[in-house]
Amino acid sequence: MSAPRRKLAVVAREAGVSISTVSKVLRAYPDVAPATRTRVREVLRSAGYPLDCDRREKSALVDVVVASRSSGWAGEVLAGLADAAREPGVALVVTTVNGGEPVPRLWLERLFARGTRGVVGLDVEFTETQRAYLAAYEIPCVVVDSAATVSEVLPALLDPYLSRAG
Repeated sequence: MSAPRRKLAVVAREAGVSISTVSKVLRAYPDVAPATRTRVREVLRSAGYPLDCDRREKSALVDVVVASRSSGWAGEVLAGLADAAREPGVALVVTTVNGGEPVPRLWLERLFARGTRGVVGLDVEFTETQRAYLAAYEIPCVVVDSAATVSEVLPALLDPYLSRAG
């Protein structure tokens, strides 16, 4: 039986933040400063709270975000990703967005809820907030343009997970 977790008020006091900030970190809201998020996560981890990285290691999902204006190359890359992901047992979650517009914030919240292993962007633009969030939560992200090939994309995203699975 694991040790009981500390109450959020105790975690907040130890981290020097408010209870709502601890709650935001637990729910992966992107509006927490990176240094604050790191400090709170350290206290949460020592307090016995499961963090997103624990869930991600067990996940078999990779998010793929595709711009609707992409030409046939995006479909070819997507088909290649699906083929390459099949062997290690990874499933792709595909989201389409309007071409030329940033990826919506709601996508980021859904990504966290799924516990995805990583992100592939096909001809899309992620906002600075989204990039900072992905980096803060150590979610690998590869942005692909029409010059890239599947053989360049998937290893960069999946190799760390494939080496752990063996």
